[in-house]
Amino acid sequence: MNTRVTGAILFALIGLIVGVVQPISALARTGNMAAASIIIALGLWVFRPGGLPYTAGCAVLLGGCLIAGLKFPVVMSGFSSPALWVLIPALYFGFVLQKTGLGRRIVFWVLKSFRPSYLTIVIGWVIVGVILSLLTPSITVRVATVIPIALGTVEACRLKLGSREASLITLTAFGMALIPGVGWLTGSLWGPIFTGMFPAEVKALGNSSDWFKGMALYWLVVTVVYVTSLYLMLRPKQPLQMDRHAFHEEYNKLGKITRNELASLLILIAAFLMFATESLHKIPTAATALAAFFALTIFGVITTADIGTGVNWDIILFLGAAISLASITAGAGIAKWLSQLLDPVISSWAPNPLAFLLMFVLIYWLFRFFDVGWGFTTAALIAPLMVPLYTQHGIHPIIIAVVFTIGGNCFFLAYQQPFAMMSQSINKDVWDAKHLSMGGIAYAVACIIAILVSMPYWKAIGFIR
Repeated sequence: MNTRVTGAILFALIGLIVGVVQPISALARTGNMAAASIIIALGLWVFRPGGLPYTAGCAVLLGGCLIAGLKFPVVMSGFSSPALWVLIPALYFGFVLQKTGLGRRIVFWVLKSFRPSYLTIVIGWVIVGVILSLLTPSITVRVATVIPIALGTVEACRLKLGSREASLITLTAFGMALIPGVGWLTGSLWGPIFTGMFPAEVKALGNSSDWFKGMALYWLVVTVVYVTSLYLMLRPKQPLQMDRHAFHEEYNKLGKITRNELASLLILIAAFLMFATESLHKIPTAATALAAFFALTIFGVITTADIGTGVNWDIILFLGAAISLASITAGAGIAKWLSQLLDPVISSWAPNPLAFLLMFVLIYWLFRFFDVGWGFTTAALIAPLMVPLYTQHGIHPIIIAVVFTIGGNCFFLAYQQPFAMMSQSINKDVWDAKHLSMGGIAYAVACIIAILVSMPYWKAIGFIR
């Protein structure tokens, strides 16, 4: 019996014991049964025995909580959450970048603007990462777009795959597909998902303006420190051997910009501008996302055939269930029980916000060695703690979201990060394994430095009292 099956069975047994014996005296029958459903679903999500879809765990979670006696609106709250209705159109934005070829055009347009050298390619990937993050929150699309081009760059430079020089190029591209979008609410999936998990008491704080204020400086520092550290760690020993016209030739092969590319570019730019100015026009982010999706269908960029195949509905259903966890744990009394259980830890650490955040990050990184995937389940279970942290200790929920993004994006080892595994599925030699770990360490160092740099700023804007 393999580890995945064993792990899922172990979680199932623990869940069944909780559901039948109901050992948590602080919880009523409904709370114990809901906890049992969560534990079994976690086992299926974390281990995915036999390659089960995430939806299998969703069925156990949602069905089990309904059987436990929770009301339908509570159990299904994630599917009516504005966060999910930002995510679904936004994932189609990424599909459009791939379908039309606009993503590749943007990448080659940026890279051809520089004279080829290791330094200018690194700078080029930073610019590409920011631009693609403005147009789609889908890291999957960004990785699928940049990694093949990064591999083509390695080949054009006549570098050996797995060499420090090749890994510098591919890991920079990977990092810039992964990191930049956390700076604004719609720049990655983290924004809509984590604000969707905010408990009702602090839900209003999960808005575009607060997200940008809390994340902007932190994101900038992480990006700069990551690319600088990676460049120093994998500093090339020889100059880059590449013809300066190579990127021009690749861009010219794309031909003239098509009608669908132009329509997509204008619609996505308009959507981002609407997202960024929500505080002025008061149109909700979800409404803007849906309007942009409608425009893409009117212009024929998204067709009927694309609706079923353009995005991964297994992931969407999983995210809906993950967002529902916040209301499920609150409705079942689990959130209150967890808060009371962890109150001594919070009370002893939270008065020192810096020490608390660093401890929180280290614990989350430890969890990520077991909560493989993106760490959404860990985030959903921790989300109820936002209320006491904010009301009693003055730590804004966006600051807790910083910790979630740090944990979700980490990649000390490939198995922790689905986007790293996705990159390796494109080419198993995309980078050397030890270089990937070096990149993961560079990212971790960048996060710690960013927290230290951002602390005075967060205090100045009132996000930490």
